[in-house]
Amino acid sequence: MGPVTPLLAVLRAMRKRKPDLTFAWVGTPDGPERDVVEQDEAAFYPIPVAKLPRFFSPAWFTWPFRYFKARRAALRVIETVRPALVASAGGFTSVPVIRAAHAKGIPCAIHQLDAEPGLSNKAIARLCESVTTSFRYDHPPFRGVESGRAPTPCRFSGVSIPDRKTASATFGLNADRFIVFVVGGGTGASAMNEAVWSVLGDLLKKTQIIHMTGKGKGNATAREGYVQMEFLDEKEMLNAYAAANLVVSRAGIGGISDLASLSKPAVFVPIPGSHQGTNVDSLVVEVVKQGPDFPKRLRDKIISGLDDEECRMKCGKRLHDEFPSDDGSALAEKWLRLLK
Repeated sequence: MGPVTPLLAVLRAMRKRKPDLTFAWVGTPDGPERDVVEQDEAAFYPIPVAKLPRFFSPAWFTWPFRYFKARRAALRVIETVRPALVASAGGFTSVPVIRAAHAKGIPCAIHQLDAEPGLSNKAIARLCESVTTSFRYDHPPFRGVESGRAPTPCRFSGVSIPDRKTASATFGLNADRFIVFVVGGGTGASAMNEAVWSVLGDLLKKTQIIHMTGKGKGNATAREGYVQMEFLDEKEMLNAYAAANLVVSRAGIGGISDLASLSKPAVFVPIPGSHQGTNVDSLVVEVVKQGPDFPKRLRDKIISGLDDEECRMKCGKRLHDEFPSDDGSALAEKWLRLLK
C-alpha cells in the first residue's frame, strides 16, 4: 500500500480543484489496493506483475515474458481509458503503463517516495514531464533528469483527529492505560507479528495493543487488552493512531508520512536489506532492526518509549518537522498543469 495512499491523497486534491475529472487506477491483480481505490470511485484495472529482482534469481530468465504480458495489458488499458495524464508514485506496475502512455504522446509524472530511488522510477524518469521526490538530495537522484522536492501526500494531513478516549473505545480499550499500535503495512509483516506474539505476555503487563497483522497472517490469540485485526480501513487506521501512545511500524513512506503528519511517536522496524533502511537513515527516529534477539529488543524499546513521555512528544514533533507532508495539494497543482 506504500504508493497507494499518497496517490489517493493527490487524487482527492485534484478532484477538489477539478470536479469533472475521472480517474482510472492500474494495480496488481491480488494486492490489497483494489477495494480502497474503488471506494474513491476510480475504475480499477489489474495488470500482470513484472517485477525485476534486484539480485540474481531464476525469475530473471522468465522476466522478459512476464514483462511482455504486462506491457501488452498496459497498452490495452491506455487505449481503453485514453487518459490525459498518467501519474505514479513508484512500483513496477507503473513501468509498462508509463512506457505505453509515453509512446502515445500522453504526459506522465512520477513522485519518488523512498530515499533510495527505486529501479522502477529510474527506468521511466526520463519519460516524464514532472519528477518530484519526498527527500532532499545532495546530487540529482535520477541521472540527467531534473527533479524537485515536494511535500509527501498524506491522507491524514489536516484531518480532524478523534479524541483519544473515543478512539480507544472503538477498539474496546481503556484510554486510561497505555496503548501501542503495531502495524506491519498493508500486507503485514510476519517477523513483526511473530516478535509481538512471543513477548505478548510481557507487553500486556505494561500496555494494551492494537495489532494489524496483514491479511491471512493473524492467529487465534485472544487476550484481554489485545486487539488483533488483519486489515484496517482508513477510518479504523485514524482511530488506531489517535488511540495509540506509541506506534510500531515498518519504515515505508506510507507509514512514515502518516506518522509525520499526525506527529505520532514511533518505533520503526525497516525490512532488512531494503530501501526502508535508507528511509530511516535519512531521519532522526527510533529504530529497531531485525536480527538476533529481535523480539526482546523490540519489547525493551516499546517499554522504554512508554516510560519516557517527554521523549515521545519530542520524537513525534521532530518527525513532523523533518518530513514535510500535505494533503496532496502540491502535487495536484503541479500535475493538473500537465493536462492537455
